[in-house]
Amino acid sequence: MSNKAMSVIDEVRTSLTRMEPQFKMALPTHVSVARFMRVTMTAVQNNPDLLQADRRTLFSSCMKAAADGLLPDGRDSALVVFGSDVVYMPMVGGILKKVRNSGELASIT
Repeated sequence: MSNKAMSVIDEVRTSLTRMEPQFKMALPTHVSVARFMRVTMTAVQNNPDLLQADRRTLFSSCMKAAADGLLPDGRDSALVVFGSDVVYMPMVGGILKKVRNSGELASIT
C-alpha cells in the first residue's frame, strides 16, 4: 500500500476516532464501541472506493449503522459506494438480527 493510501486511511481512522463518543451514544448496549470501530475500519481498509468517496456520506452511513446496531461487515450491513456517495445498506442477516432482538416476534423463518 502506498504512503498516500496509508495517510488517507489514517485520516479516516482519526475522524472515526473523534466520532467514537457519538457512536457510543448511538450503539445499543449489546454492541461495544471498540468492536464497531474495528469492524468499520476493516470495512474501509478492504474497500478502497470508500476512501475516495465523500467523507460526509461515509461518516453519516457509519452513524446510521451504529444507530441500527449493525456492524458494516457485509453480513449485518454494508457501506456501498454509489457515484461519490457512501450509502448504508442493511443486509438480510442484519434485518433478521434486528427482528430477533426486538422481542416482538416469537420466531421468524
